[in-house]
Amino acid sequence: MATLGTSTALASSSYWSSPTHIYSVGHQASISTGLGGFQPLTPWRKPSVELPAPRLLDYSQLTAAGLRQAGHWQHGSWYCEYLGCAHGPYPLITIWGEVPMFEAVDALETALPSSAHRALVDRFASSNERYWDRAVGGYAPYPGDRAGNVRTFFDDNGWEGLAFLNAYRATHERRWLYDAQRAFHFIAARGWDRNGGGMWWNTSHPYHSGPALASDSLLGILLYGEDHERWQLEDVKKYVDWANTNDNHDERQLYLEQPNQPESVNDYVQAPLIYAQYLLCKDGEGESYCVQAGRVAATLAEQHVDEYGYEYNYGPEYDAIFMQWIMAYGQATGEPYWLTLAEDNAAAAATNAAKGHGLWLSSWWGGEITDPETHPNMFRTMAATTSLFAWVGLYSNASSNSHP
Repeated sequence: MATLGTSTALASSSYWSSPTHIYSVGHQASISTGLGGFQPLTPWRKPSVELPAPRLLDYSQLTAAGLRQAGHWQHGSWYCEYLGCAHGPYPLITIWGEVPMFEAVDALETALPSSAHRALVDRFASSNERYWDRAVGGYAPYPGDRAGNVRTFFDDNGWEGLAFLNAYRATHERRWLYDAQRAFHFIAARGWDRNGGGMWWNTSHPYHSGPALASDSLLGILLYGEDHERWQLEDVKKYVDWANTNDNHDERQLYLEQPNQPESVNDYVQAPLIYAQYLLCKDGEGESYCVQAGRVAATLAEQHVDEYGYEYNYGPEYDAIFMQWIMAYGQATGEPYWLTLAEDNAAAAATNAAKGHGLWLSSWWGGEITDPETHPNMFRTMAATTSLFAWVGLYSNASSNSHP
């Protein structure tokens, strides 16, 4: 959902005509108060999008189905970027292509611990160590890269580090924590622009990257929760403070893919920065971080901010990342809106993602996948839908268990 719509675009109204199908979320009693009690950042301050009651699904079975589908891309002990390994001399998946499935198995083992699920996490984690390029000192895009001049991406290292950290949380295997730590060490050493700030997209320094800033900020604050090393906290504050000053020039004050390009708003940049700021606040770094997180979240939920309302349909990889981390924020703050939003999108994906293919290669809500970088028959499309089911399963199970 890279373009979250213009300020004048109305949210989808296809489900709004029948009040009996609307799921009312708390904290919506007053138009002047946004989601979770925070005022949104937009000047119009509309109430939150109303969500239909979610359809209950067997998320563990859906996740298992995704893991079976992955076999269609298997090449030796790993996977290809495209069906049929049709990608020239470099057919294997890049970090960006495989991280959603790594996250899916992390969620599966966390939600339903078993020896089989643990083995999946260990397999994916050990295989992901093949992306480590000792000469670069970071995770390179392609497995087996070992040259010192490989163009290496700081957003990749953030997403990869988060997947390793979730593997550690699921298994308590400290090897995976170490793998996450070295991703953040690489980011801290080489990703930050020391002449004015901003997180570079890659080691060639073409531009500052919102996704890198978001993934790296969240990785850093989550690692701080494990390591309690002050430098991690200070680096994250530096990243987030820069984002709040330089990376939100959209009229809704949402975060950008690239600074000073207001058309580059993307959902998967928002959720990690929302959750990272909530965690900064929780760690005693100032109430202003909670306020900023709440206001960005409230703005995302407004009727007039996203022309699609609750239908996230830009590209499964981006939208799955958004859902994963906005659900974490929702659980942390006790706000059920975000889980319901994810459950509604999971229900749509269960209906639409396999249309025309038999595999989860279509958009969640039908029609074409908007993202121009998501090509037909890519592993990442199926893997991201699997990740959605896995993380919704984890958070819906946690929500059910929290109520007697």
